[in-house]
Amino acid sequence: MQDQSAKTGLWKALPPAVRSAFVCCFAAGFLAHIFAFTNIIPNSDGVSRVFDAQQMTISGRWFLHYASMWNGFVQAPAVIGFFSLLFLSLAAALTASMLKLNSPLLGGLTGALMSVFPSVAYTFLYLFTASAYCFGLLLAVLAVWLTQRYRFGFLFAAPLLACAVGTYQAYLAAAAALALICVIRFALEEGKRVREIFLTGLRQLGLLALGLGLYWLILQLFLKLKDLTLLNYKGIGSFGESFSLGALPGMLASAYSDCFRYFFVPHSVCSYTTPVAAAANGLLALVGLWGFVRLLRRGVFAKRPGALGLTLALFLLLPLALDLTVLMDKPMPIMRYALVFAYVLALALADLALAAPERPAERSRQKQRSPARRSAALRWAAVCAAALSLIVSFNVINLAYTVSAQAHRSTESFAARLVERVESAPGYEQGMQVIVIGGFPSRIYRNDVEAFALVEDYSNLSSSVMPLNKHVYYYLNDWLNVPWPEPDEKTMKAVSASAEFQAMPLYPSDGSVVVSDGRVIVKLASRYTPKQPYEIAYENRR
Repeated sequence: MQDQSAKTGLWKALPPAVRSAFVCCFAAGFLAHIFAFTNIIPNSDGVSRVFDAQQMTISGRWFLHYASMWNGFVQAPAVIGFFSLLFLSLAAALTASMLKLNSPLLGGLTGALMSVFPSVAYTFLYLFTASAYCFGLLLAVLAVWLTQRYRFGFLFAAPLLACAVGTYQAYLAAAAALALICVIRFALEEGKRVREIFLTGLRQLGLLALGLGLYWLILQLFLKLKDLTLLNYKGIGSFGESFSLGALPGMLASAYSDCFRYFFVPHSVCSYTTPVAAAANGLLALVGLWGFVRLLRRGVFAKRPGALGLTLALFLLLPLALDLTVLMDKPMPIMRYALVFAYVLALALADLALAAPERPAERSRQKQRSPARRSAALRWAAVCAAALSLIVSFNVINLAYTVSAQAHRSTESFAARLVERVESAPGYEQGMQVIVIGGFPSRIYRNDVEAFALVEDYSNLSSSVMPLNKHVYYYLNDWLNVPWPEPDEKTMKAVSASAEFQAMPLYPSDGSVVVSDGRVIVKLASRYTPKQPYEIAYENRR
């Protein structure tokens, strides 16, 4: 009974905005992603991940194996969904605490936006690793929280950030964006001097530098112990070699340009940035600007011109922190989670402005107007803008799930027909080697649902989850329980180059499935596409 009272007392001891952020993050996330938690909708990676120990050291994710233990390496949607939302909700609560949010309403909207964001849906499309990624995000947020809370917290937080980056490298951007926002929030407190702001920023910068350095050192240790080299995929293996100071200006320009276009230019960087989404983003930006201007008018920087200049400089750095993943090669939707903190900052500025007291001079100048009305206008502008963003994100998220589920259904239908066609081929006998050349023939089987084009990475989600030759065997083996072993590269190349194969028509034409020399040959494509070196290395990962 005493233990229960202690737990209740601890919950009630938390600020209302922190509690609201946690509850709303979990509740909104459950409503938005319930389809993912009650279905298995594998993508092209997921077809080989019914069970996988997540040994991804060769991708630089040396901590992923340990972060994946929450669900035992098995695709268990309900369990993965629970742990994922728990970690996201804890991250939202820590964020609300760091930003010292006062309003439970704005705290709740902050939490909801952190779970109802398109990047989260793309994380759940990689369901086999979603709980690990959400845990990695929690570690990144916790590292920033420790650094903010304790003077030398960055020394203890650096290992946590190293583990977060060792789970997924994109979470360095999430930590950088949140750290910068925390410094901005600190600078907006009355009485904070330039020296204090600078030291606060220096501690957060120390966290990022130490965390990244520790991540790299541990990665090198793992690579040495396992006798591995990094994959040359999305620049992971050659980033240090390809990066140069000469390329830095172009990368920085891309970060600022891509960040602006992601939020405000429809269908440029991101297909789901519709005119409505851009309008919602614009409204939230105006809310943040409104809050900042109101803080200026209330004298938050009175007698602190240096602090104002430094704060403006920090705002200029924000797009770079939000879009830090641009330094990697062609960032995917799942890598863009850091961008959600732009929404968080807008609400934090509104919240701080609403809590800031009026100056006597301002009160006398505006005595004819009601301060309560102006506060109510800002509050409801923030609520409406955040609500519109949530509605847009709900639509994008469930559209992505619809597209992926459709791809899975079409894959299952196609694969089942393919198996039936092979087993009914004249001369077929059980146990024959089946050589399938090519992936899903999207030139024949495709849909033209116009709304599906709003889903980013649509071309890889819309038709099938087996676009490449290897995915055909993954799907047949792991999802349909059809025990056709994948032939080796030498066999695939030899069959593809044979005159018999070249004379065959493409599937599903008559003659595209033949029994020859005691094996079955299926022609889904005109030639075999050899596996890239990184694919072979990936299949032998450990």
